Amino acid sequence: FLKSEKIRERMDAYDELKEEYNNCQRCPKLCKSRAQVVFGSGNKHAKILFIGEAPGANEDKQGIPFCGASGQVLNQLLESVGLSREDIFITNTILCRPEKNRNPEKEEIENCLGRLDKILEIMQPKVIVTIGNFATERIIKKKGITSIHGKVFPYKHAVVIPVIHPANFLYQGRNPQLFEQMKKDFEGIAEQVNKKTLIEL
Repeated sequence: FLKSEKIRERMDAYDELKEEYNNCQRCPKLCKSRAQVVFGSGNKHAKILFIGEAPGANEDKQGIPFCGASGQVLNQLLESVGLSREDIFITNTILCRPEKNRNPEKEEIENCLGRLDKILEIMQPKVIVTIGNFATERIIKKKGITSIHGKVFPYKHAVVIPVIHPANFLYQGRNPQLFEQMKKDFEGIAEQVNKKTLIEL
């Protein structure tokens, strides 16, 4: 009973947070460039949390993170290790699309800090996957995704695994070598998920 009560409390906290940010006005430039706030999607009870950078045009239109070309690559990578979007929850470092997909500004990232911390607190993920440099720097204060991707970093009661952004694979003309490298990193994610799940059981 206590467990279900706790789950209900966490889901209420999630709904409140989503409500609070759905009409967020903290970043004037982003308020102008977004069609909507892209809060996150997937399994709210998931123990695997993916954090990307910012919504792109498709995400802004549909309200779902990683629903464009990068999302298709992400889905393939998940499938390669027997996971799906139903097994994870996915959000971004910032929730609104910057105009012309520019990089988020420092202030914009800071304005979204509290929300990301709250998500981590509510969801209590066991495995956090940071996609690309912005999310990685935000969570573990490290730069240089090309040298740290696939490595496992301890973080509170979880582990963080930085991965290369699927957009890089697309920019490089779908380089098969890079895809193999990315698949390897996802194998590491699956390994950590199994470890953490076994510990819980």
